[in-house]
Amino acid sequence: MNDLTIYPTDQPLVQFLTPSELLGMFTSYLSQQEANRQVIFLKGIYLKNPKHNPQWQSRYDVLRDESNQTEITLQIPLRLADNLKDGSLVTVCGVLGRRVQINSQIQIMLVISRIEVVQDQAIDEDEMRRIELRRIKASAGFRNVDTILENCLYNDQRPRIALIFAQGSITDSDFKAGVEAARASIDFDEYRATFSRTDELIKVLDEIDTDSYEAVAIVRGGGAGLEVLDAMPLLERIVKLNTPLIAAVGHPDEKIFFKLLVDKEVAVPNDLGHYFKNMVESVTEQKTRSRAQLTEKIKKQFQEQLEAGQKQNKELQEKLTALTKTQEESTKKQAEVAKLHDEQVKAAHKQNEELQKQLKTITEEQSKKQAEMVKLHEEQVKAANKQNEELQKQLMTISEQNEQQTKKFNESLKAIQETNGNLQKSIEKANAQSQESLKQLNQSKDQVLELQRKLDAAQKPSSNTALYACIGVIVILLIIIFALLA
Repeated sequence: MNDLTIYPTDQPLVQFLTPSELLGMFTSYLSQQEANRQVIFLKGIYLKNPKHNPQWQSRYDVLRDESNQTEITLQIPLRLADNLKDGSLVTVCGVLGRRVQINSQIQIMLVISRIEVVQDQAIDEDEMRRIELRRIKASAGFRNVDTILENCLYNDQRPRIALIFAQGSITDSDFKAGVEAARASIDFDEYRATFSRTDELIKVLDEIDTDSYEAVAIVRGGGAGLEVLDAMPLLERIVKLNTPLIAAVGHPDEKIFFKLLVDKEVAVPNDLGHYFKNMVESVTEQKTRSRAQLTEKIKKQFQEQLEAGQKQNKELQEKLTALTKTQEESTKKQAEVAKLHDEQVKAAHKQNEELQKQLKTITEEQSKKQAEMVKLHEEQVKAANKQNEELQKQLMTISEQNEQQTKKFNESLKAIQETNGNLQKSIEKANAQSQESLKQLNQSKDQVLELQRKLDAAQKPSSNTALYACIGVIVILLIIIFALLA
C-alpha cells in the first residue's frame, strides 16, 4: 500500500488532525460539563504516592474505596498533606481536574480544597503490609516491558516469554491465535500451576526467575477465586522478582491489589495474545519502514555522490588538459636538459679517468711507503724484543741477589735477637747484684757511723789510733763494694 493517496479534484480535501488536537478537543468538551462547576465530597482511604517528588508544588496521592480497590488520584496542596498519615480514613472536597498524558489517556483527578481525617489507620495490618509492598515496588521501579521486547526484536533477537496458566484452564482461541502469530519472533514457554496453592505458584515463579526470561505473564480468567492472587506470600515474592511481570488476569472491573505490583497490566487474557502479535507486527513494520527509508537515503546519497563525481570528473578533465600542455612544454625542456646532462656526463667521465690515473699513482707510492714502514717496524720490534730479553735476565739476577740478601738479613736479625736476649738476662742479673751491693753498702755506712760514734766517745790519747783503724775498715769495705759492682 502506497503512503501517498490521490483524491479526485472535484472532492474537498480531508482535514487530518494530530493526536494532541484530538485530545485537546475531548479535554475541552469535558471541561464544559456541568460536573466541573460543582464541589464534590468524597470519603475513602488515603494512600500516599511513593513516587512523590519533593520539588512538586502539590502531592498526587490516592483515595481508595473502603470496600474494593477502586481509586482516584487526589491533587493536594502541600500545606494540607503535612499531617496526613498513610491508611487514614478521610473526607475530602474539591473540584474535578484533568491531566492529559502522552499515551492518549486523560486522567481524571480531584483537586482538593479541604480534607479531614475521620479515623487514623482505618485499614488492617494486611492492608498496611500491602501499602508497604507497593512502596517497595515503586522505589525499585517498574520495568518497561514494551521497551525490553522492542529492543530485542529491533536487534533481531528472539525474546523468551514464560506463560503461567491455571491448572485445567482453557485459553481463548483469540489468545492462541495471537500467540501463534507472535511465535515467528518470540519464544513462549508454558507453565501450569494451581493458583489456589500459593506455595506451588511461588515455586513456579522461582524456577522462571532463574532462567533468563525477558518477561513472565500470569494468565487467568475472571470470576470467583481471583482474590487468591492477593495472598501476602505471593505479593512479597512478586516484589522481589528480577524478571518483569505481566498480568493478564480477570476483567477491567475486577480490582485486586496484585495488579498494582506488576510491571505491565493487560485488561483481559484475550488481549495478551493481541499484545504480542501487535508488538511483533509493529516492530516488523517499523523495521521495514526504516529499511525503506534507509534505501531511499542511500539512493539519495548515491545520486549526490554521482553528481559530485561527475563534477569532479569535469574538473579533473580540465586539469588533465592543462597538465598535458604543461607536459609538452616540460618534455621540450627535458630534451634540452638531457643534452646538457650528456655533455656533463662526458666531461665527468673524462675527469673521472684522470682522477683514476692519479689515484693509481698515489696508491702505488702509498704501497711502497707502507712496505718501508712495515720493514722499519719489524726491525724496531726485533730490537725491542732483544732489549726486553736482556732486561729480563738483569731482573732475574737482581731478584736472586735480593733473595740472598733477604736470607742473610733474616739470619743476622735472628742472631741480633738472640744476643739481645742474652744481654737482657745479663742486665737483669747485674741489676740484682747491684741492688744486693747497695744494700750491703747501706749496712756498711751504718756500721761506719756507729764506729765513728764510738771513736768520738773514746779517750783522746787513743783517738788517732782508733781513727786510723776505722778508716782502714772503711777503705776495705769500699774496695769490696767496687769489686762487687765491677
